[in-house]
Amino acid sequence: MGDVERPTLYFQYCGEINTEKTLLAARNRCKALGLTKVIVASETGRSALRVLDVFKDLDIVLIVVTHYPASTWGPKGRIPIGLSRSEYSETRETLISNGVKIVQSTRPFAPPSRSLDWNAPTPEAIIDKTLEVFGAGTKIAIEAAIIAVDSGEVREGEDVISCAGTFKGLDTALCVRPTYTMNFFKSFEIREIIARPLCRVQELPEHEHKNWKGNLDQYLSQ
Repeated sequence: MGDVERPTLYFQYCGEINTEKTLLAARNRCKALGLTKVIVASETGRSALRVLDVFKDLDIVLIVVTHYPASTWGPKGRIPIGLSRSEYSETRETLISNGVKIVQSTRPFAPPSRSLDWNAPTPEAIIDKTLEVFGAGTKIAIEAAIIAVDSGEVREGEDVISCAGTFKGLDTALCVRPTYTMNFFKSFEIREIIARPLCRVQELPEHEHKNWKGNLDQYLSQ
């Protein structure tokens, strides 16, 4: 096969505001490439539910990679995350009843060594901070794909689409050829950039940064 030209969608802002456009771009690329598996990083299941709607007429396997039970900051208090939490039991059941595979895991680039000092120059921290140069969405999309392989839901070396975002919602979609965690440097490939922000959020909390846009009210209704 010779050279290939395909579009990449670049967003002005990071965050939840881009969820719908990210999924539509991922859907179009899924059709163009004939891919059958889509990975979505989703802490609360809301982005995953949107995938069910956007991809409803395509024959794909949806794999949701979610956070272990925890919470994150919000403008009106802490937001619970992790689909095993009781707050999201209805969302979880809806996803499962629609054939969605749910994987709950620790991030491969945030292992126990990070608890010593989140910014300490451990090998995993260096990978984590390096990937952040490309934006939080890119970093998490890569990690979600690795987790999906480690869990057995995706074969190593199988081309898939992986979607993630910055803080909440989706703003990044990649076509990747993922590996087990231990083979990351050896074999992992980013095949295509489907969508990503032109900017990145460089300070926490993300929702207060000038480069982040989105509607957080839906996450505060629990």
